[in-house]
Amino acid sequence: MLDFRTFRPWNDGRRLGSGLAATLKTTLKKALGTVLGAALVLGLAGSPLAAEVQAPAPLPEPPAEAALLLSSGDKVTMVVFGQTDLTGEYVVDAVGDLNLPMVGRVRVAGLSPEQAETLVRTRLNDGYLRSATVSLRLSEMKPVYVLGEVRSPGSYTYRYGLTVLGAVALAGGGRVGDRSITELKGEVLTARERLRGLEIARLAQRARQLRLEAQRDGRTSFVSDELIGPEATALLRGEQEIFSLQRESERSEVGLLRQQVERLETERTALTQQRALIDEQVKLTEAQVRNYARLTDNGHGLQTIMVDRQRENARVRAELARIDADLARNGTATGELTLRQRDTENGHRRRVVADLQATRQQLLETEASLPIARDLLESRARRLAASDGGTEATGWTIEVTRTLRDRAVTFKAALTSVLLPGDVVQVSPARPGTGEAPPPAPARNGAAAPGPVSQAAPALRSSIETP
Repeated sequence: MLDFRTFRPWNDGRRLGSGLAATLKTTLKKALGTVLGAALVLGLAGSPLAAEVQAPAPLPEPPAEAALLLSSGDKVTMVVFGQTDLTGEYVVDAVGDLNLPMVGRVRVAGLSPEQAETLVRTRLNDGYLRSATVSLRLSEMKPVYVLGEVRSPGSYTYRYGLTVLGAVALAGGGRVGDRSITELKGEVLTARERLRGLEIARLAQRARQLRLEAQRDGRTSFVSDELIGPEATALLRGEQEIFSLQRESERSEVGLLRQQVERLETERTALTQQRALIDEQVKLTEAQVRNYARLTDNGHGLQTIMVDRQRENARVRAELARIDADLARNGTATGELTLRQRDTENGHRRRVVADLQATRQQLLETEASLPIARDLLESRARRLAASDGGTEATGWTIEVTRTLRDRAVTFKAALTSVLLPGDVVQVSPARPGTGEAPPPAPARNGAAAPGPVSQAAPALRSSIETP
């Protein structure tokens, strides 16, 4: 490298002209700047900072609706009313098909449960059944996987509404920093997830109670002004579907029995009219026998004709006895069907009342547990605030890998990001000196909620204390 302090001109100290000296000095400065710039570029090209700048930015979080689709490994429960051979649980196989009786293989991969239900109904109505009533729901979902800097990495059962915060809590919390503080954080996360689960359970039980009360009272629909919010709306929509299906099933079953009773009553009316006609024939034949008997006694009648008249009278009386037997059987069958109809109606009502009683009991237990869960969360949050000296400054990076149709998408997530079945959550510490942290998610009160699990301790406390 050139050093102007030790540089000696070629003329051995003899002064040049002022113009030539200035030109030489400018040329040397340009050459030196070029060399230094090239060296700096070469040095940065191999440094981590350069790799960090050139690394592609993570993809934004995809919409949740695009991933709520059936795929291989999902277990679904299908109910076809009136068809016990078709009702049961089915697993989407490796090629994305459901292998159903009668209709065979149905491709459902990439469809939502509602779309798969419509497709199965269409296949059944296409030459197999008439006006089939089908209910298809996802009964067993793929688990979520939590990896990286957590206490218990592994797979965990998915539940509706599970967030990144809840997944980390299921995995025992983070393991960055002091162990005692980490354990306290895990307890706080577990308590918060417990409180959220109880709140969702209360909403579900209340929605079920409203549906059962409507069934008990014989109403055609039910609404609620007290259950508001997206979660409550989804729960009420599900209960409304169950209400409609069960009501239709009960009406269909009772209606079939009522039609059979009406048919037997019509048959009884016809038999009664037929008996009246045959009874008239019996009276006529008996009168003929009596009249011809007087002629025979006076010597004006033949014995053979008398026998024919008596035989005709016996045949008509036998027909009358057969009609009486048919009427008796008709009355017995009508009584049995009437009893079955009443038993069916009472059976539905008894099941509704029993379910309503059990739901009320569960609701009471949940409401009794909610204050305890809130107090427990507040107590553990206070313990965390008292134990944390505020020295932790390392953030965590949380990335979620989600399969959308035939490709995997990785994006950065926040604590409040909602997970979907099959998501892979990767928890890793942010690189020192980068200040890397996912963008904060909005809290319920409009304030900015903290980022991933182990940002600065005050940020974590504010996340825990957010209502």
